[in-house]
Amino acid sequence: MSKINFRLLGMLFLATIVSMSACEKDDPEPEPEPVVILDGYYVKGAAVAYADFNEAAMMKSTVNEVGQVDRASLLELYIPVKATDGFNIVKVAGSANTTYGPSADFAKVDNPTGDEPHDADFYRGSIEETSTTFTVPEDGFYHVVFDTELNKVVVARVHWGMIGASTPGGWSGSTDMTESAFDTKTMKWNIDNMEFQKGDWKFRYSAGWKIEIDTVAGVKVNTNFGGAIDALVPGGGNIGNDAPGIYSCELSYTLGSGYTASLTKTGDIPAINYSAYEMGLIGNAYFKANGDTAAWDENFGTSLPTVAGDVYEWTYTTDFILDGAFKIRQGDDWAGKIIGYTEVTFEGSDAADFADDGGNIKVVVGGNYTLVLKIDAATEMYTITATKN
Repeated sequence: MSKINFRLLGMLFLATIVSMSACEKDDPEPEPEPVVILDGYYVKGAAVAYADFNEAAMMKSTVNEVGQVDRASLLELYIPVKATDGFNIVKVAGSANTTYGPSADFAKVDNPTGDEPHDADFYRGSIEETSTTFTVPEDGFYHVVFDTELNKVVVARVHWGMIGASTPGGWSGSTDMTESAFDTKTMKWNIDNMEFQKGDWKFRYSAGWKIEIDTVAGVKVNTNFGGAIDALVPGGGNIGNDAPGIYSCELSYTLGSGYTASLTKTGDIPAINYSAYEMGLIGNAYFKANGDTAAWDENFGTSLPTVAGDVYEWTYTTDFILDGAFKIRQGDDWAGKIIGYTEVTFEGSDAADFADDGGNIKVVVGGNYTLVLKIDAATEMYTITATKN
């Protein structure tokens, strides 16, 4: 009887398994995940960061500056744009895409209103279905605004600055911020070694407060930010500063994430000598010299202070008109020191007769009053003592 060679059989069995395995096909590659494009309006093209759809370049609804109320049809996107190419606004609705470009009336605005940007060009007009692109004259940062109900579009060059009682220019003019090198996704603006006083202020771009989209419909878009340094709001309330000093400020924007800002005190400034500050009321809460109601067009009681060391006082006695409002300002314009309700503490038995009105001082109870403004320069504390006569 022949012997069975078990070792040989084992080797043959193993070879058979290897051969069968080699004949099997590789596992198929998994299907790629489908790209989900959300419904909405996108800014896309060779002139911007994304030539195709990207959620970072989707326009978002904003508030109508008129009344600061939400307007679903008013869309905006801040975005860096190159001058060498163009972009379109594209609507995505399910599987349907609609490409928009400028109509024949889209053009540079040569005569902006007093509140619109003056330090840089902006363009306004109608929009239509076309592959013709929007173009800009220079690389830079732009504000693209589209009202889908009115079919109007704005493209505005953005140069950020700071304005307000805290800033070197007061409320009469912006203090320009230095812009970073051009980048299609991230831009920054900063100011270093700025004397920043106690008071309130805002960011605004290109020396404007708003841009009109349609005057008949009463639709405007904000070109300023208020609120708080860590929670910026388009057209929001003034941002307060209680600690005067030397400051650095940075405003940063990343496409898809939005704005962030920082304000850092880097040094102190000497106490201010207010002895030459002529301070008076400005508003519509009192009567002018000719007997007419003031309309923010004539100061009342502008005078120099009495001085006792670091304490300065100004006194105003007049009839205050119910529901009127006012501020206290230096001189006859908005370039100097401005004091509103949020900068001052009301004291005295009749302090409750005055209230905040968006930063202005509102007269809640009309009558003849004596107001004494006191500034302690050593602490930069401002008080008004209100006494009804």
